[in-house]
Amino acid sequence: MRYASKLSQVAPETFLTRLISPSVFQMVGLSDPLPYPVEKQEIDDIVTIVYAGKAGQVVYRNDGIRTLVEAKFGEKLILRCALRDRQLDGTELSSPLTIYPNMDPACNRLPGPDFHAAELSIYSWDPNSYLDGLDVEGTVGHFIADPDFYIWRKLNPALCFKLWEQAFFLGRAPWQIAKPMSGVPAHFVKEATRLLKEIGYHRLDAVPSWFNVARFFDRLGFDFTYGEQNLAYAGIVEGLRSFTATGKHGARTLSSAQEAWIVALQNLPTEYIPKKLRLPARWSVTHTNSYWIRMHKDLNPYKNPDSLPASDLMGSISSFNALDQVPEVEVHTTSRCPCTDTLGASSPAATGPQALAPEVRSAGKSEETQPAQPPPSEPAEKS
Repeated sequence: MRYASKLSQVAPETFLTRLISPSVFQMVGLSDPLPYPVEKQEIDDIVTIVYAGKAGQVVYRNDGIRTLVEAKFGEKLILRCALRDRQLDGTELSSPLTIYPNMDPACNRLPGPDFHAAELSIYSWDPNSYLDGLDVEGTVGHFIADPDFYIWRKLNPALCFKLWEQAFFLGRAPWQIAKPMSGVPAHFVKEATRLLKEIGYHRLDAVPSWFNVARFFDRLGFDFTYGEQNLAYAGIVEGLRSFTATGKHGARTLSSAQEAWIVALQNLPTEYIPKKLRLPARWSVTHTNSYWIRMHKDLNPYKNPDSLPASDLMGSISSFNALDQVPEVEVHTTSRCPCTDTLGASSPAATGPQALAPEVRSAGKSEETQPAQPPPSEPAEKS
């Protein structure tokens, strides 16, 4: 192989038995320790190892940068997970198993040349819960399997909303063509964290394509790498707090899948979204652009690169900032933002032309005491 990352040097048996949940091996019918593989080969810089069980198989692939594992129960795919060393990110280079481009240096540059980071991906599917119609355009199965087709690529509002309403109550999140296998994703993330820390990596990264996936990583202690994405996430979370569902047991919060569908709705043109279903921010579906939403967990300490050479001018410019730390921004929804309740003396509304008009001043009033203007009429809801 052309590449030999630290990750690629982990023995296949160690990678599989540590990172893959025992429930996957039990379903496939594989013993632990693993039996001798039925196939082992290296072609085009990709090492492939196949383990056969009584009810399926596990396939391990490694190209020196990315390690990919797939498991099948019979002919049904039940697991696809991977760890990818990020040493080539931000360059024109790639490895055979790396699918998505990571060459943009502005979006994918690592903190330093000796910084070791790996990116994970994890998908699992309960083989008994696959939806029907996954390849049939116009069905709810196809809508869940590829929401981008209806929201981004081929928008038909009437059809989109009809399928969206069905998906909302079906209990499946975007792209969730089958229910995840219980405990399998969390096991992979937790064990990958331990393994990468042991072999000297500084950070574990994740790229959550959908909001519900970001929720999953948030609960596992991951942080957003970019501040603006963290703010968008915080705004969405705040906006979702106002949603409740009423059933026979009274009011309850929405499920994670239902939250994800409301978030997905924000990627439609705003005019199509009913006002009460709008959120303060939208979730950027990462595979539609090269600016991935990134989350990460720090593993081992990293010695920061040498700072810029000291200069009197840089010191003078830095002194403009009187704060000792980076300020934190508090996110509010439009309906709850405190600044809309009381207008301070420095607000644009309090010091605008209307507030300073002679008749207002003589009456001892300011604009903050005037009745609010009615909002523009809401577009008709699409169904």
